[in-house]
Amino acid sequence: MATRRKRSTDLPAEPPRGRSRRARKLVMPDLVGLPIDDAQLVLQQAGFPNAANARFVEDYAELGSVVVQSPARGQLVDSDVNIELRVSARSWIHHLPQIYQAHAQGEDDLLFRLLWIFQQVHASVKDQIAEIPTLFKPLETRAGFLPWLGSWLALQVELDWPEAKQRRWIRHAPRLFAIRGTRAAMVELIELETGLRPTIHENTWPGEAFKCGVESVIGESSTVLPPLNLRHTFVVELGMPADALDDDALVRLHRVIQAEKPAHTRYFLSFAQASREATDQTFMEIGDAAI
Repeated sequence: MATRRKRSTDLPAEPPRGRSRRARKLVMPDLVGLPIDDAQLVLQQAGFPNAANARFVEDYAELGSVVVQSPARGQLVDSDVNIELRVSARSWIHHLPQIYQAHAQGEDDLLFRLLWIFQQVHASVKDQIAEIPTLFKPLETRAGFLPWLGSWLALQVELDWPEAKQRRWIRHAPRLFAIRGTRAAMVELIELETGLRPTIHENTWPGEAFKCGVESVIGESSTVLPPLNLRHTFVVELGMPADALDDDALVRLHRVIQAEKPAHTRYFLSFAQASREATDQTFMEIGDAAI
């Protein structure tokens, strides 16, 4: 019988659908005897990205504990392998009238399997209801719930913030509300926003009002402003150059200060001077139309 020669156009077999091409090899941990929630946590810490599929079975083990796992412990498997756990439970069939229990022929019976479906769906809903208190804990709630949780506290949580920053912002909000409008709250909120602790100078202003008859340079030694009462002014000084913040970050910083300052006060945002390297520049060229 002639053998088929492999041609250069033959392609390697495609991996099964749902299986990652770059799946890592991991050792399957021992899950038998653990509560199902602990078993899922052990799998996550071991590097398995997907949760295991739980299936209820009747067993004499403690209710809610794993009695059988597949793959077995110690096996070297792909990180995205489908893991099935059989969990000890008591079937609802024992709550039916005796006539139905007498005709049930074990777990392979149609009535047994039908009740297991509804029992597992009910268990998943029950677990979600039990997790409701964690939704309102900034350090434990799901990442997608953080902006909505922040809206309960009248906080503007930016979607481009790192998750840790969002959780930290929401966590400190109730405590800062108690001292809202004070210097301490302003310092801490700006630090949460920028990562730098600012210096706030109260009852001062960086320049004097515009005056006629004296030598002054607008923007350097004087500022064109309406009359200011220094008792209602403050300067926020940040130890970073102005170009260290992009436009969006600068707008958010002003938004934080305006939302937290007393309504009757004015503020000035001051940055550190950026270092400039000396460069040679042309002062005048013959023949050019401008100097």
